Amino acid sequence: MEEIVTCRVCGLLQRMPPPPVGTRAKCARCNFEIHRRKPDSRSRTLALTLGALALYFPANLLPIVETDYWGMHEKTTIFDGIHGLFQTGSYFVGGLVFTTSILTPGLKILGLLSLTLTLPWPGWQKFRTWAYRIIQVVDPWNMLEVMLLAILVSLAEMGKIATVHPGAGVFSFAGVVVLTLCATITFDSRLIWDAGKERP
Repeated sequence: MEEIVTCRVCGLLQRMPPPPVGTRAKCARCNFEIHRRKPDSRSRTLALTLGALALYFPANLLPIVETDYWGMHEKTTIFDGIHGLFQTGSYFVGGLVFTTSILTPGLKILGLLSLTLTLPWPGWQKFRTWAYRIIQVVDPWNMLEVMLLAILVSLAEMGKIATVHPGAGVFSFAGVVVLTLCATITFDSRLIWDAGKERP
């Protein structure tokens, strides 16, 4: 069955049969690559998402920073940080940390799992489309907490107020960010509707 595809460079509309998995198609006018399938997209995305899920709980339960403040050593988890921010009245920052460190990574992992697990099921195309849209919305928020943490650490080091060391949780959190990013890149969004094309 032929598809109508458009070139992202010159805008030419052209009919072509979908190329087999692992092959590429080029525009007839400008020779730019217009149609590429990602090999083993579902299995790679599922493997990366399961890896992120395994790191998600240590990232939120293990200490994310260790501080030495006037001779006192303290370990702080993400939950401790959010609780402390709400206790001091910093509701906006506390809500921001909760959103970027717990809510959005969890939503992204759930969205990727729902995409990859429901791909063989016909009739779930609209659900997969909504899951994919949610992933696109929450994706930019995942790196915000890492940047916020870097700013706080740099301020503490510059002021010689405290010595801040990354805890085990920060490495797990970085792993979650990297794995979910790679899972999003390896997912071929055209698989969302492929199941519908195979139905009689």
